[in-house]
Amino acid sequence: MLLLGMTVGLAAPVFAASIPTPLPRPTINIEQNLLAAANRERASRGIPELHYDPVLAEAARFHALQMAAHADISHQFSGEPSLSERGSRAGARFSLISENVAEAPNGTAFHDLWMHSKGHRDNLLDPQVNAMGVAVVVRDGQYYAVEDFAATVETISFNQQEEAVTQLLARTGLEVGPSASTSTLAQARLTCKMDAGFPGRYKPWYIMRYNADRLDRLPAQLASRIQSGKYRQAVVGACQDTASGPFTAYNIAVLLYP
Repeated sequence: MLLLGMTVGLAAPVFAASIPTPLPRPTINIEQNLLAAANRERASRGIPELHYDPVLAEAARFHALQMAAHADISHQFSGEPSLSERGSRAGARFSLISENVAEAPNGTAFHDLWMHSKGHRDNLLDPQVNAMGVAVVVRDGQYYAVEDFAATVETISFNQQEEAVTQLLARTGLEVGPSASTSTLAQARLTCKMDAGFPGRYKPWYIMRYNADRLDRLPAQLASRIQSGKYRQAVVGACQDTASGPFTAYNIAVLLYP
């Protein structure tokens, strides 16, 4: 019996791998039992239970098929996307993702294997994660299992992201939104994508670009700037930051004007 566990943060670009030919799936009951077992362990310790995430399950199944094809276990085979990239490409949004993998001659051993290994147990009982996808694949009588855990981020549109930050800024007394003497929304969104600089005519006095997994509070540095009293207007732009992974968190730019 073999097992491996890992935890990572944001994704990094890697080369794509081919997906092995799908194998028969007589293991759905094993997968359901692993999710139930994980939640029993968490509930017994007062840790919030995990909800089943079909997107994470898709990412887990991709990797389980890779392990079966290689007849080996690993968190990343040569040419295969990383854990973060697998989750991102499946469509997950997350601020944290972790993984348990194992190989055994039957499907009943995995949970006990993971619970008797500190790193795997820590992944399974991590209070920061709220979602789980699981996949088990059988090949030549050998079982390959993958559990993917994540702290998921709600999928909302750029407009919704900008509105959430706008409300926070408005509570500070700022006038929020494009005007004749500020950037346009399109320019604010372009600024969000840039590492530095501003593309428009009306240059802000201050630009704050930040990455967050929640939109119910402002970064401390931005709040401090606003409290200085130097600024009266603000424009908010949201964007997709491909450098940190397409589905990992919210990417925001706040442009402050006098």
